[in-house]
Order: sequence, then structure tokens, then C-alpha cells
Amino acid sequence: MTYCRCVGVQHTCGIQNVNQTPPNVVYVGQGGPKGLQGAQGTQGPAGSGSQGTQGTQGPIGPGGGAQGATGAQGATGTQGLAGLQGLQGSAGPQGVQGTNGGGVTLQQLADAIAASAISTTDGLPEGVNNLYFTTSRVAYTHSQGVASDTWVINHNLNFYPNVTVQDSAGTIYEGEISYTSLGSLTITFSSSFSGTAFLS
Repeated sequence: MTYCRCVGVQHTCGIQNVNQTPPNVVYVGQGGPKGLQGAQGTQGPAGSGSQGTQGTQGPIGPGGGAQGATGAQGATGTQGLAGLQGLQGSAGPQGVQGTNGGGVTLQQLADAIAASAISTTDGLPEGVNNLYFTTSRVAYTHSQGVASDTWVINHNLNFYPNVTVQDSAGTIYEGEISYTSLGSLTITFSSSFSGTAFLS
């Protein structure tokens, strides 16, 4: 009786001795080469069943506490009307320039105000009342009560004045005049007498 079996990847065949129990295995040769793998079968068609419908969404759970309402903004006050701008007055006409009167200069007038002497009054128009040339500024009267041949006169006129001297009877005397400064002078006579000196 002949039988075959596979051991691992090796295929063996043997002859069984019917007179032996258990039968002996006699290896008579190695099995043939492994056969080629058969081709893969085609894939069966997809099932025709339809997709199930989506379930409905459950209700939304209750939220937290409600937010407080924002307070209303107060109304803006209306702006007052702008005042009207006044019209600018027109410029007045320019005055006519006066003609040169030939009077004293501004520097001479400034010197006069500062108690400086004006050298001449010849340029002053006739009939003009010059407030600077008051009697106290341009003239001085000296009274000599004590008889003397030397009269010292402090006049403070700030210039060298002309001098006229007369005695108490009105007689005019001439003496030697010495101008010691712009504000004082000394008169020397040949004899002593009293009287008045007029300076201008």
C-alpha cells in the first residue's frame, strides 16, 4: 500500500508494509517544485443599500444669566449762535504836512526842556507865545540892598545874560562884568552904592 504526506515544505512518498504496525516510512525522493500562485479574483460589486438619514440635533441647553442693559447716553446740548463780527472802520485821510516855519529844532527844544539855554530866539515867528521863554527863564532881577562896589549875582539862567544896573534914584551905572559861570556873575564898580541889576 502506498501513501504520501507533507512534512514542512518537503513532500515525501513511501510504501507501507502491510505486515508492519505501525508502517514504516521510506523516503524515496524529494517532492517537485512549488506551483505558481493563482491570480487574484475580481472584487465583487458594492452593496446597493442606501445610507441611513442623519438624526435630528438635540435642543440647546439653557444659557447663563442675562447681561445687564447699557444705560442711555445723555443728549448733547445745542451750541450757541456765534456773534456777528463788527465792521472795520475805514482809514482816515492823511493829514497835510505843514510847511517849515523856520523855528527851533527839536534838539533845541529838548535842550530847553532840560534847562539848557537856547542860543537865539530870532527864528521864533512874531506873536507866537513860546511857553518855554517865561520871564523866570530868560530874565532875572537882582536887588542890592547894601551899598557895595562889588555885586555878586547868582541868577541860574544857564547862559551869559546882558546886565543893566541902576541905583535907587534910577541912574544907570556901568561896571566891569565878570561871568564866573553860566549861573553867576560879578560886577565891580568904582564906588559903592545900592540899587538893582536887570539880567536878560
